[in-house]
Amino acid sequence: MPALAGLACAALLAAAPPLCGQAARGGRVDADKQEFLRLLSVISDNPNDKRAREAIIKLVDRMDPKPPIPVEAKRDFIKAVSIHMDASAYVDFDRAVIYYEKALKAAPWWGQCYYNLAAALDSAKRLKEADELMAFYRRVRPAAAGQAAAAAQLSPSSKVPGGPDFSGSWGSGMDCWRYEFILRGSFMTIMMRCWDFPGVAYGTAVLNGRDFEGSSPGGPSGTGMGTHSPIRFKGRISEDNGEIKIYSILAPDLAGNEATLKAARDQVRLYGEPEWQTQTWQRMSGGE
Repeated sequence: MPALAGLACAALLAAAPPLCGQAARGGRVDADKQEFLRLLSVISDNPNDKRAREAIIKLVDRMDPKPPIPVEAKRDFIKAVSIHMDASAYVDFDRAVIYYEKALKAAPWWGQCYYNLAAALDSAKRLKEADELMAFYRRVRPAAAGQAAAAAQLSPSSKVPGGPDFSGSWGSGMDCWRYEFILRGSFMTIMMRCWDFPGVAYGTAVLNGRDFEGSSPGGPSGTGMGTHSPIRFKGRISEDNGEIKIYSILAPDLAGNEATLKAARDQVRLYGEPEWQTQTWQRMSGGE
């Protein structure tokens, strides 16, 4: 069995108990599982088979429960998003494309990943590939494509009308670091700055109501000394928009280069396995 289908078999086995409990659906679940594995095999043999890709996305959309996204695909997707949101040159967008493609190799039914890949290709000025993939995405998910296109037209902001307000600068008050939030639709970039040093990206995230979750591949610290560690993080802004609880954990696997990877491994060697850390950020300036 091809490696791709093997990964999916493991995913389906993980979902087996709830699937087996739905036998009353007259064999539909088993038929969907068999078709899912057949399509995976077709895509593994011919990755350019767009009809099979379209079919597997539509199939998974109606499956209940759906096959879990493999850990490998999630890891590559997170890395792709981090590179994509921090990109400042064509070569950066090309790197994001590589990781989106790796994620889709493990999970070719992941619709959102196709959209992100098309956006990265467009930013890399690989316009023919971007247009072809976006046309594919619109055909497979017309409603979602319309919503995403509308979000992409939104100007950068720091607040959601009638919702969370991230405007101004934030910090714990215990050190020099101040954090600023930039929103574009549901995508969030958090910048950090110490005194008058140039700002750098703390990380990128997706906003869901008042909650957000994201990551950073690490990089320059923003002070000219040391590095900013690769991390995963999640947080929530309070109902009165006056406080943010943020939880972060060291994530060496997300390191964007050898320097940050070495620094992260050194931290693990010195301090042991990473644990979630909690901070409370208050609005330090700006806002309403």
